[in-house]
Amino acid sequence: MSRVSEGKRRLTCDIPEKLHKELRFLAVENDTSITKYVKTLLEEHVKKVRKEK
Repeated sequence: MSRVSEGKRRLTCDIPEKLHKELRFLAVENDTSITKYVKTLLEEHVKKVRKEK
């Protein structure tokens, strides 16, 4: 049984420790998890890129 819900895909990537620390602090400041914070950033970036095309 997969840990990933139906209709979703898991994204795994290595990032520098310093970036991870910054993301952790930003997530705390925004009262959310790193996962939710990064997901929101990615969604906003994709929308911005799509508008520019």
